[in-house]
Amino acid sequence: MPKQPKIVIVGAGPMGCYLGQLLKHYGFDPLLLEEHSEVGRPIACAGIVGSDVFKRSQLPLSRKSIMNKIDGAKLSFHNSAFLVKRSEVAYIIDRAIFDQELSQGLNVELNCRFKEFEKNGPGYILKTNNGEYYADIVVGADGPHSKVRTLFEFETNLKIYKGLQYRIKKEIPDRDRVEVSYIKPFSLFNWIIPEGNGTIRVGTMADNPYEELNKFLKYKRIEGDIVERNAGPIPIGTTQIVKGNVVLLGDAACQIKPITSGGIFYGMRAAEMLARAIKDGDLVKYDAEWKEEFGQEIKLCLMLRNITENIDEKVLVRLFDYIKENSTLLEKVGDFENHSSVLWSLMSNPQTYSTMGSLLMGIVKRPSILKRIVKRR
Repeated sequence: MPKQPKIVIVGAGPMGCYLGQLLKHYGFDPLLLEEHSEVGRPIACAGIVGSDVFKRSQLPLSRKSIMNKIDGAKLSFHNSAFLVKRSEVAYIIDRAIFDQELSQGLNVELNCRFKEFEKNGPGYILKTNNGEYYADIVVGADGPHSKVRTLFEFETNLKIYKGLQYRIKKEIPDRDRVEVSYIKPFSLFNWIIPEGNGTIRVGTMADNPYEELNKFLKYKRIEGDIVERNAGPIPIGTTQIVKGNVVLLGDAACQIKPITSGGIFYGMRAAEMLARAIKDGDLVKYDAEWKEEFGQEIKLCLMLRNITENIDEKVLVRLFDYIKENSTLLEKVGDFENHSSVLWSLMSNPQTYSTMGSLLMGIVKRPSILKRIVKRR
């Protein structure tokens, strides 16, 4: 029998642990290096996932982490708002429990910070505060500011955004829907997420998150005891994900939905692709399958994000109002994980042409947008 490669996964977050379970299922024995003292903390996630995260998992996931189910959302921008309804479209999860359940039975080295590496024959010596570890294959699942991505010099084209969230003791009447209040559709936004237990999560993704979140709390007249504060960076963009026997996964690989900034679904699909590639002994397959499955979706959504971040606000108001008028389309074809489905449906509707014309004129008036689109293309 051929010798099994020594696999070291840097980062025991949900993607690192899910990959670890998949590799264990295939007969491998990966080692996970986690810089924190426990798996699942600190929390740096809003904690809302599409129901497909559980339905499409290759390995069964524990439902112990599910706190509440969501049947729709209220979307607002300026003084305009509308509802989108869909039964059990998403779940609110306890991220600490979600991560910890995924880590059960894995070989995890806690309080172990990856610091540097050196090449050693076909593999690598990973140097940490706890000593040195040899790896034939290194997986960087170490988050937005990935040390693996930086030290191994992966090519990147990304921007780090800032997220901040408070957990507040407060009852709200609509416990089965989230509220999204756009700062700029469809890139920067505030949110209210009901846990279903007398606690809500109020957060923001903004240029100045602390100032924006406190302004939002005053605007919504939300008062109550803050029981927890969560903050985290969000990497939006693209990066090289395979370089020799070193690969990136999850936030480290920018496997994030550009519109809503969620990463669990993309990361889990990527982990399944990577596990198969390792099993087959061909890491290039991981890169090829990822690009085939999600490459065009991400490019299109990145383009939309770039446009909406830089375009005139009057055009954004018109665009939002048009989507509001077609909210039933969101309920019919909207996909929590595949956002381009709505975009293509809107573009194929002749009634959108005047709105699209305004959007194009807004782009023409901002040459910098065109330059960014061409550069990214």
